[in-house]
Amino acid sequence: MRRSSLKLVAIVGFLTVFGDGLAAASAAPPAASVSAAPPTAGARPVVLTVRLRYGMTCRYPGPGPFVVVFPAQVRLPETIARAAVLVDGRPAFTVRTSSDVVTVGLPPPPEVLCQSFAFGTLTLTFTRAANLGNPTRAGSYPLVVRRQRDRFHASLDVVPR
Repeated sequence: MRRSSLKLVAIVGFLTVFGDGLAAASAAPPAASVSAAPPTAGARPVVLTVRLRYGMTCRYPGPGPFVVVFPAQVRLPETIARAAVLVDGRPAFTVRTSSDVVTVGLPPPPEVLCQSFAFGTLTLTFTRAANLGNPTRAGSYPLVVRRQRDRFHASLDVVPR
C-alpha cells in the first residue's frame, strides 16, 4: 500500500473508532453551576464561583468573552477590577460591567494549539474584592452565561439569614 493510502486508512479508522464519541461530545449541552460564599441573604461581599463545563480544544476555553447575566436582585458594583475576577485561578484579561451584566475577557489563544477535543471545566471566581452582594431575600435566582453560541444556565441558591 502506498503512503497516501495508509494515511487515508488511518483517518477512516480513527473516525470509525472515535467519530461517534466526538459527535456525542460536541452535541452535549453545556452545563453550569454557581455558588456564593457565604450563601446567606443580604451577605456582602461574597465570593461567587461559576463553573462551566463544555467541550474545549486542548483545555483552552475558546474565544471569549464570557457574558455573565446576573439576576437583578444580585447587588453589583459599578466597576470591577480585572484582578477581582479569576479565570481558572488567574486574573481575567478584561472585565466590564453594565447594569446586571459582567463581561469577562479571556487571553488570546496560544500560538500553537493541539487538536484534542474533550470536555473541560472553566471556573470564574468573583472574589470578595469584586464586592458582589447576595439578594436580600432567600430563594433561587437564575444566572445565565453566554459565550458565542453557548448558553449556560444555573441557579444561585440564597438561604435565609
